[in-house]
Amino acid sequence: MRVFLIQPHGCFQLRGITHPVCRDLMMSATFLKERGFNVCVWDRCLSRKDPPGLFEAEAAVIFIAQSSSVKDAAAVSDRLRERGIPVIWADMVAVIGAPLPDVMRHCDYILMKEYFFAAEALLHAIETGGDPRAVNGIAYAENGKTVFTSAQPLPDFSLLSPIDWSLIDVEKCFRRFQSCEKMLYLNASVGCPYNCAFCSTPLCYGKRRKRPIEHVTQEIDFLVREHGLDGVNFSDELLLFTDEELEALRACRERNGNAFVWGGETRPQLLTEEMLQKMFSAGCRWLLFGLETGSERMRKRLGKQYDPNRVRETVDACTRIGIATFGSFIIGYPDESEQDLRDTAEFALSLDLDAYLFNYYVYIGGTPLYLEAEAQSRVRFESIMEYDDVVNTDQLDTNLSGVSETELATIKAWFDYLTITNRKKTAANGAAGVQFLKKAINTVTEYLHGAPAQIPAGLFNAAKRAVGVFWYPLAHPEIRRKYDLHK
Repeated sequence: MRVFLIQPHGCFQLRGITHPVCRDLMMSATFLKERGFNVCVWDRCLSRKDPPGLFEAEAAVIFIAQSSSVKDAAAVSDRLRERGIPVIWADMVAVIGAPLPDVMRHCDYILMKEYFFAAEALLHAIETGGDPRAVNGIAYAENGKTVFTSAQPLPDFSLLSPIDWSLIDVEKCFRRFQSCEKMLYLNASVGCPYNCAFCSTPLCYGKRRKRPIEHVTQEIDFLVREHGLDGVNFSDELLLFTDEELEALRACRERNGNAFVWGGETRPQLLTEEMLQKMFSAGCRWLLFGLETGSERMRKRLGKQYDPNRVRETVDACTRIGIATFGSFIIGYPDESEQDLRDTAEFALSLDLDAYLFNYYVYIGGTPLYLEAEAQSRVRFESIMEYDDVVNTDQLDTNLSGVSETELATIKAWFDYLTITNRKKTAANGAAGVQFLKKAINTVTEYLHGAPAQIPAGLFNAAKRAVGVFWYPLAHPEIRRKYDLHK
């Protein structure tokens, strides 16, 4: 059976196949290929031109990992269905949007949660003329309503194989990051044991489950040997290795001539200085901490509990050891007060981070904060297409906080400014700010090499953000004074 697995294009999304949440496409492609399916991967972030054999496919699975790719996914789906090709939607946005009334206008089935076994069973049913409605772990339309079948058990990753990276053109997917010229996103685990009120991970992926470390190192061996990989950004929702796993990574680096370094997102309260030393020896050179807020009140509401002093100790230990630290914060939460925001700014400024990554809060369907706001009639998604326009953490579309948009924009811009002017020396060559300026320049360069229709919008977005970094703090000194923004 010939099956196309498709990554739709998203706004300003240039190399989506290696984006953290697009790992599901590659894991699924590998799984289905091993089960005897004739698998073709089409990454529309790299090429919009219809690949050979597209309309001879017997089914297509479209992985909607980014909200801004919904419209493109719908357009591709509609063209395929016009030719009589069954279309299956999968991945994070598809799962979140499944209850919305217009989703099934664009696809025939949706794979719910992690879908390896559901995909195999559904494709076999399509191929043999069986009843797809008997397949567990899917959604389909019946009498104008969306029907959800019983859930599939989440897969045991030890039963799967390492990702087959020969299915795509890896060279076109490398990113520059920190000191790396050829960085890819891989993953060592899926899911998260926590239940933050703003996050969709529990809904889409469930609790944390690890992949066998030998699968991870086998992929790295191949990518270093065949493509010169020099960096791995682990896309795990929670990156946390045992001593044995760190030793396996250290050995992998050693047999590859220490050719690569790595990093990822984790929680600072889970790390000790001894563990950080072992991570550094195994190649860790950067860590992202999802701190989200400095307000104790908001942390309780979000289910994001940590001791601020413990975070400072971990950040300082990373600095001593040589691991760069990035702190992620979200502002503009529903009912966030000026005092909450002041606590966040004060906490962020107290940390010796390499980068301050401030984003606006956006509603994600199915999460506790969204369900709360929906029950209060403050927000409600009526169409899957709304995700394409609304869910963007670089812009504030719906402000239900107690803080003005101008204040939020000024605070975000100030921390962007601190990041690009940061002189702290990191594990990469040069100052931290220089590394992020290089990253920004690389992004602009990628826009220039993108599709012609994408170039103006991409350059406008980059220019708008660059101007805002300096404009807001200069134009609103009273806001800087109000929130004590100085460093």
